[in-house]
Amino acid sequence: MSAADYHGRPSADRDRRVAQEAHAWVVRLTSGTATQDDAQALAAWRSDPEQDAAFRAAAGLWKQAGDALAGPASAPASRGDLQTMSRRRMLRRVAAGGIASASIAAGATLALRWPVLSAAYRTGTGEIRTVVLSGGIRIELDAETALDARLDDEGQDMVLHAGSVAVTVPAGGAALSLGAGQGRLVTEPGRPAEFIVRCRPSEGLSGWVGGVDADMSCLSGAITVVPAAGAQATRLTAGQEIRIGPDARGVHPIDVAHAAAWRRGLLVFRDTPLSEVVDDLNRYRPGRIVLASSAAAARHVTGIFHLARPEEALTSIRTALALSEVRLGDRLVVLR
Repeated sequence: MSAADYHGRPSADRDRRVAQEAHAWVVRLTSGTATQDDAQALAAWRSDPEQDAAFRAAAGLWKQAGDALAGPASAPASRGDLQTMSRRRMLRRVAAGGIASASIAAGATLALRWPVLSAAYRTGTGEIRTVVLSGGIRIELDAETALDARLDDEGQDMVLHAGSVAVTVPAGGAALSLGAGQGRLVTEPGRPAEFIVRCRPSEGLSGWVGGVDADMSCLSGAITVVPAAGAQATRLTAGQEIRIGPDARGVHPIDVAHAAAWRRGLLVFRDTPLSEVVDDLNRYRPGRIVLASSAAAARHVTGIFHLARPEEALTSIRTALALSEVRLGDRLVVLR
């Protein structure tokens, strides 16, 4: 045993640094902005056995954080414990099998996110982008959005993998089709239309493995929505919306001016479940906000917030709902 190992400081410093880097990698992969280059860089970083063990430990702790904070079954490790966890303890966890399973889950999650990472049109956290495609089709992409589009002589077809888009279709063009989750909408040939499609994670296990549901809104003109393969189609006109998924609602009216307030730099919530509010804030705020209480997730929020100040919005919502907050580093916020 070397003197450095005996006295512990250099080894402890390295353990702390490696653990911090591992947690940073997990945050990056779950932020919605990871790229193929990030995946390759992570693979190179994990080529070191000790760094690989640290990543597996961080992935397991991240995955279990919500359950640990929400339930009384076991007390979560303190921040100091996480930072000073020794390489031997990490390796023992890997040998026990629990962290190995979490690593496999993390790898599977990355694979399931491949359509998002490889989409033709993508935006990162806090980024809003406008593109104009052939035929004058205008697409506004909200933050953390991934969209594929095929516009050719065979048809005009789009798939929304994540996020939200506002699409404006000019008069005179062919019908445009856009799919999101199990649903699909189609515009009317030759007629102008403007619509919004917003993806949201599916409830339960499906959402954990990348499944999405969608809200489809018509701002002008008309669109036809098929909520699932073989289901009955529904025609929407200006000011109407339909929700697709287990909590599907029939056609209902919307306020067109507020339907895509993000296009004007605002987030507008009207009696919106906190779980959906957090999903929105996470697209504009670096890091992640996690709800560790089902009761908190079911609370409702009404308010108008600026996209450029998501931290201010978070503080206002937490204060208004009297929620408790735990911060792990600068980016991870747990509310309950």
